[in-house]
Amino acid sequence: MLRIASNFKEGIKMTAKNKSLKIWWIFTAISIFSFMSTLTSSVVNIAMPVMSRAMDVTTTQINWVASSYLVMTCMLLLPFGKLGDLYGKVSVFKIGTVIFTISSLLCGINFGFAFLLICRGLQAIGASMTLSNNAGIITEIFPPKKRGLALGSFSSVVALGGIVGPGLGGLILAHLSWNYIFWINIPLGIFAIIIGQLFLPKTANRQNQQIDYLGLISFGIMMGTLFIGLLWGQEIGFASLPFILLMIATIILLTVFIFTERRFKTPAVNLDLFRNVNFSLNLIATILVYALNFVVNIIEPLYLQENRLISPEVTGLIMMSFPIIQIIIAPLAGTLSDHMGDWQVYIAGIIILIIGQVGLATVSHETSISTLCIWLGFIGLGNGIFQAPNNVMVMEAVPKNQLGVTSGLLGLSRNIGMTVGTIFSSVLLFAGINHTLGYTVHNYPTHAPTAFITGMQLTFIATAIVFLIFLIGNVTARIVHK
Repeated sequence: MLRIASNFKEGIKMTAKNKSLKIWWIFTAISIFSFMSTLTSSVVNIAMPVMSRAMDVTTTQINWVASSYLVMTCMLLLPFGKLGDLYGKVSVFKIGTVIFTISSLLCGINFGFAFLLICRGLQAIGASMTLSNNAGIITEIFPPKKRGLALGSFSSVVALGGIVGPGLGGLILAHLSWNYIFWINIPLGIFAIIIGQLFLPKTANRQNQQIDYLGLISFGIMMGTLFIGLLWGQEIGFASLPFILLMIATIILLTVFIFTERRFKTPAVNLDLFRNVNFSLNLIATILVYALNFVVNIIEPLYLQENRLISPEVTGLIMMSFPIIQIIIAPLAGTLSDHMGDWQVYIAGIIILIIGQVGLATVSHETSISTLCIWLGFIGLGNGIFQAPNNVMVMEAVPKNQLGVTSGLLGLSRNIGMTVGTIFSSVLLFAGINHTLGYTVHNYPTHAPTAFITGMQLTFIATAIVFLIFLIGNVTARIVHK
């Protein structure tokens, strides 16, 4: 009897061990595709001059290779998240992995500019199907005590995809043709597809619900008008007629979306979710943090290469200081939030990010590179601490049947942050430069490097103030709604 009991206990241990191993294999497959989907939105930027020459198109035209992917991804994140809730998140994710991998192969074949844009659209469809369901799958398969660790590690991988893109792209172009910018996804994609087929669970029974087509379509088009408007506004001015018309269209479509959601029995998005102030603030925090990442990732390389005359290779190594710290810290922060509570760790992350921004606002011509790395390290530390509790709070604020939509909203918040950071890093930087010079420039002022330093410092002062206001509002809301 004792032997039977002992064998039974050992069997339970082995079953638990196998289950734990399985969910981490699932995590690996999801993380690989999430990394690639985010990487593809940033790695292509460095190859655009080369692609422009290879396809004999203008700089303005080739910019749509990056912009079209970003805009379409944002348009489709919520619809695919809803389809994941209705038809199974795993099914939608698996189909997305295949579409993304095949379209990555096609993107690298030079059949002309129009063909590349079509393939980028397909790539965005695949990316949206994976990005809109990844956090939902992780939330479902991981037990509560490991959820912070899993979502923290996952968020770190996603953020890393956006951060390492320029450096990895430069490395590829130094040794290979631009086609490999896309083909790098193929071996990773095949590996992740195989893991997914082996370990991803079968899809649960589909929900018997009507699909809110009008809500999904109006929301998707609204995201398109918003992002195209912001991108055009950056190029032709935020007072231009096209920008104003697109913003009016965005407001009209938002009104249609809200009107539809309020009257539909099974809406695409349950707007009552946003009555939860903490849920809404967590999504806003996601936008702010990803925007800050892209502000740092755009301005600091410009400072290092143009102002300090440091080579691109060394610049890349310096810029790796904050994502490396983030990767190390995120799993630890996730474990900490699992045991201490999400709120305390989340607030600590935001405070550290503010300290990092204040530090970057003091950087000048004379600042040592080691000091700069310390301030970048604070940004990485704050990022790593913030991600896990923030994502856990978002995903645990909703019922199980809305995890797909919520995952889509979380992915959309990241993409909005990336776009806002990309656009307003230039807007704030050149507002400071032009104010210092007294006239308008659109490139790095080689004749007046001090003006650039002033613009950079004002940018990080502005972002630090935004984060400080958000922190105060967040703490106040927490106290009021306790």
